[in-house]
Amino acid sequence: MKNKALSTFMATALTATLVLPVSPVNAASSDSSVNQSIQFGERLAATKTKVPAGDAVTITNITKDKVRTSNGQYNISDSLKSLFKTSNSTALTNAQATIVVKKGEITSVTSLTLKKAGTNKKTVYFDGGDAKIEGSLTVDADYVKVENVAIEDELIVTSRVKKSFSLDKVTIGDGITFKPLAARKINWLDVSLNDVKSATLNVQRTKVDVSSNQTISAIEVVDKVTAIEVSSNVDKLIVDVDKDFSLYGDGKIEQITVKGGANVSLASGHIVNKVQVDDNKASVTLPMANKTELNKILASLPYVSVSAYGSDILTTERWTTQADRNTFEVAVTNARAVANNTNASQEQVNNAITQYKNALTAYQAVQKNGTKYGTGDKTTLQSIIDSIKYQYVTTSYNGYELGANIPWTTQADRDAIERAVASAQAVVNNYYSNQNDVTNAINNLNYAIQNYKSSYKYGANGYNGYYADKSQLSFLITSAKSEYVQISYTGTGSDLNYNIRWTTLTDFNYFENAIQQARYVENNPSATQNEISSAINTLNNAITQYRNAQYTGIR
Repeated sequence: MKNKALSTFMATALTATLVLPVSPVNAASSDSSVNQSIQFGERLAATKTKVPAGDAVTITNITKDKVRTSNGQYNISDSLKSLFKTSNSTALTNAQATIVVKKGEITSVTSLTLKKAGTNKKTVYFDGGDAKIEGSLTVDADYVKVENVAIEDELIVTSRVKKSFSLDKVTIGDGITFKPLAARKINWLDVSLNDVKSATLNVQRTKVDVSSNQTISAIEVVDKVTAIEVSSNVDKLIVDVDKDFSLYGDGKIEQITVKGGANVSLASGHIVNKVQVDDNKASVTLPMANKTELNKILASLPYVSVSAYGSDILTTERWTTQADRNTFEVAVTNARAVANNTNASQEQVNNAITQYKNALTAYQAVQKNGTKYGTGDKTTLQSIIDSIKYQYVTTSYNGYELGANIPWTTQADRDAIERAVASAQAVVNNYYSNQNDVTNAINNLNYAIQNYKSSYKYGANGYNGYYADKSQLSFLITSAKSEYVQISYTGTGSDLNYNIRWTTLTDFNYFENAIQQARYVENNPSATQNEISSAINTLNNAITQYRNAQYTGIR
């Protein structure tokens, strides 16, 4: 069983004896629905006083339209043909049934006991075809799977079922009863429930391992049962055993009620919302509550500054009064106490989380922005301004008077970058510029620098490469301008808005250098066709690398 070793360790490491049982008044008021809904034995005794009408027979053979029994041969009513179909012949071999017969036709089955066993390699299937058994179904053989049937009363699993049993798409009126098994060595019985409606379990034998894809309404564990494993969600689990008991498995259990037992270990992998102990003699090892979400909350508390009027708090920061902070701190203190309590129940943990979230909502509702007009860090902005290199402004057509490796721009290009620099410098010189102003100025200046560098051209002096074809290179250089994204000077994106696409300064410089090298070849009248082709390949590679180095948000 997958959780038994872990549960044993947890039971050793965490033992808490509950010495204050719920008072009879509280138990009745808080758990009356439990007492009423899962007292299987009492309920069955009260409702099953009459023996179902019908004839007791043993099924000996099934044909297409008839059932041969120890009492003779009968026709099959339309409503039961899917129950007595020939594909169920194996499962119904020597099956015992109580049947109602009218005019030679079976019209109702008021009880059915399956006696044919399968093996671990070949399961015996009983498919009811959505028919109804108007009474109980008993499984008295191992490795049987019951499918597609409605059972009006209870389903009984006898002591002859020792290894495996499964249900699929079965509706049960009065639940499933696992009869006790008297043996020195008892192995685990694997029980698989798939799409079983109204599943309630009365477990009278030890070592039942139940897995279900649906929530189990209730499980009652009684008498000499010492252990069960449940891999499913469960609404209610009642433990009313004679001596020691251990719960294994995983899933979520809304409530466990301990009515009897000596050493009762609930330290399984389950998340248990509530535990109630009615037996003051029982020593109960509590389940470990899941505190993952609670611990995560406490690891990062969203405090803001405290102020009387907010005049000492920057406009970019939030604040509350000390009274508002104290109210929120009460919820934090309570949540931390639950997190540090090794005996805290899942219900206490869930309540602590809910109370914290409510307090956080109220705390955030009273937060305000400060009124202090602060100054931002202008160091980065000034360093960008100082790093700009202005290029030669040509006075002739196409920079004819310059050498092929000398960059130049038009006067309009130069005017544009100077206006951008002047705007950025004004932010630096303004004592009241805040961090938002500085960040916006950095972004605007970087954008202007990119445009300025994109406008670089080179001198046209010399004609050695006059006949070389540069059209593809020129088109690639032009299209490369659209690839520019913002630069994160922190290298993480933390200095930019969360939805801005960016690269590091190193990646940008590499890409910018590749463009400039390509532009040098483009403006070089002496460039050969081989040099142009090489420049195209280099720039294409740089574009690919630049795209791969782009991010959005904080890295």
